[in-house]
Amino acid sequence: MDERENIREDSPAEEDMGKTGRGKKILLAAVIFIAAIAAAVLYFIASHLPPRGYSDYTVQKEQYFVEYSDEYDYGEVLTIEYPYLTGVEEEMQKQLNTLMYDAAMDRTNYWHFFPNDEVKKFQREYFTFFCSDVNCDMAFHSQYLLSMNFEEIYCTGNPVWMTNLTERTLTVDLLTGQTYELSDIFEINRDFIRLWDRVYSEEAGEELGDDETIDMLLSWFLKEDAELNEVYQFRPSFYVTEDKNFVIGIFLDPILEKSITYEPLYRGFKVEIAAEDLAPFRKESEFWGKYDKSEAAGEVLPCQEKKENLWLGEGAGIWDWEY
Repeated sequence: MDERENIREDSPAEEDMGKTGRGKKILLAAVIFIAAIAAAVLYFIASHLPPRGYSDYTVQKEQYFVEYSDEYDYGEVLTIEYPYLTGVEEEMQKQLNTLMYDAAMDRTNYWHFFPNDEVKKFQREYFTFFCSDVNCDMAFHSQYLLSMNFEEIYCTGNPVWMTNLTERTLTVDLLTGQTYELSDIFEINRDFIRLWDRVYSEEAGEELGDDETIDMLLSWFLKEDAELNEVYQFRPSFYVTEDKNFVIGIFLDPILEKSITYEPLYRGFKVEIAAEDLAPFRKESEFWGKYDKSEAAGEVLPCQEKKENLWLGEGAGIWDWEY
């Protein structure tokens, strides 16, 4: 017999090599299994942790200012404060700045820059001036959320007889650009309105609303008052305070003729409610994951060289007019 054949028959090399190969396969499978488990654990942890958010962004308040341009058949005086965001992802920055600017300009766009046919007809009949004075309060700014309130005084034709006071709010997600309405985060029902009415009545020193009042307020918050919907835009609103409470309100903005006020008129009701009192009314929303983990972040800078509105500012004559 060939010695080489004896070697093959007598040597345990082949058997050992087979065992070694099987061992390597088992070891490789174990490594892959462990890696898969680790990846699953990491994914679970990552999916249940909020994104880091932004901490070093800046909100600079700016002012859109115009005093008697020659572009219109009537005078215009505009002093509109709006926030300008920097320090977040570029596309998100553009999106959020557009949202905030449009919120500040809301009534000016409606009555002045982009009027519909009905408003144009109203302008021809009544407009001598259009004036708007807007102030912005960046009430809450965290690594995830911005929540703000815009207070506006505007006149639709004449500062003495047609001056309206209103407010509107905006809450946005810094990471996704999503905006949140009151009905997105709270269940608006009779119990919610009773809570709102109780806090409002306590602050105002008034009696609690009866069932008829509660039904009326509920229809306003749900925008279901068919008769008033023809003459007002209903604005249920909220913003978050520095203490993470909620200021919740309802504002009625006139569509046309109701803007004739005969004296400066504020059509709004708002009240601050503690977060824990509102907990039973929370709805499923991504907002709450961001809100619950929010901490103060970013920097808000005041408007530089802020102008006073000639017709609607603190020293304007309409506030001394004997109505």
